[in-house]
Amino acid sequence: MRMPLLDVAFYLLDSVHSPQDFTLILHFSKPPDVDGLRRGAKSAFKRFPISASHIAHQKWVWHEDAEFELESASRIEEFIDEPFDLRRQIPVKQCFIGNRLATRFHHAAADGLSAALWLGHQLNVAYGLEAPQSTRAPFSAPPLRRLQTSVRRSKFAFDSASDPLLTSHSKRSGARGWLTINFPASELQKACRRARGFTYGDLLATCTLEVLSEWNRTHKPGHNRVGLWLPMNIRRESNAGFGNGTSRIRLYRKYDPDASLIEKAREVRRQLAWTSKHGEWMVPNISWFTRFPPSITRPLLHRYLSRPSVDMATAVFSHAGSWIANASEALKHVERIECVGLLHMRQNLAVNAATHAGTTWLTFTYDPQLLTTGDVQQLAQMYQQQIGRARGELL
Repeated sequence: MRMPLLDVAFYLLDSVHSPQDFTLILHFSKPPDVDGLRRGAKSAFKRFPISASHIAHQKWVWHEDAEFELESASRIEEFIDEPFDLRRQIPVKQCFIGNRLATRFHHAAADGLSAALWLGHQLNVAYGLEAPQSTRAPFSAPPLRRLQTSVRRSKFAFDSASDPLLTSHSKRSGARGWLTINFPASELQKACRRARGFTYGDLLATCTLEVLSEWNRTHKPGHNRVGLWLPMNIRRESNAGFGNGTSRIRLYRKYDPDASLIEKAREVRRQLAWTSKHGEWMVPNISWFTRFPPSITRPLLHRYLSRPSVDMATAVFSHAGSWIANASEALKHVERIECVGLLHMRQNLAVNAATHAGTTWLTFTYDPQLLTTGDVQQLAQMYQQQIGRARGELL
């Protein structure tokens, strides 16, 4: 199958200093057995054939003899930093240590929803809740939504690009560190519904904006044009289709800084509604881009995105809510979720949240060359303080 535009883009953006893969780490109360995981993975390969393919001439090519092996590693940190080579390797890797299953997905093949679908099927087969798939499904990519007219820039955007998250150093290592915190979600979710005008996800995004703003303000006043890079599902059918069905919008801290957190969250919702309606998320129709070899398109894409005027926001933020819970009945055995995100060459932090069974797990992904463990612990503490403010206002 010829690679869709989004697949090609993530493949070209991948580099030593900015790996374009992400990892879901599931902690189990009742771990599946290794043989069950193998059966489930082989079935997932057949149900989602891109996951058992490699790249040749910008096409996904099925591995007829694809064998799944749980990779060995003494530490998950080692596993996450191993390089991907999609010309020779399939885009899914797994490592099982104790009660933790770490699954790496290259973004050229899958977005977060696709990762949940793949893992959900694997675990259902592993636990005996679903029969393995015996025949390979046809290749397909999720059909994407489109608008006749769209904007490329939000009316809420700053006059220039958002300020980056301030760090002590500027040289990247390509390695990833992460820190995960958690807090009760059920009462806050209900309170957001009662308050009306914003969602729980809006509240978490607002808390992230506030943390980034406070961090930059305390480290270097004047660098407070804070924005979020927010992945957005643009499938025609929101929960269907393995592949890349995710674009992005940007959110900005453009509200009264003295307003309550509730009012700030309502302003974030207003931005989201406007941007969704006017189509900042729409993927440009540049299919010609996929016809040229990577040796030509890779440097062009990197040069384009490196321009100072391109707004890559201050940090990435995402929240996986209901679709995580609906992905698989087997997830009832999961007691903790961590998402180690990817970092674009101009982004110094990713904040990825997952809410499941009444708890939100929030993972901060960073390059240890740019931010220290102490820095990220401070960011996590600041986020907990924002959640405390939210509870104070809403409950």
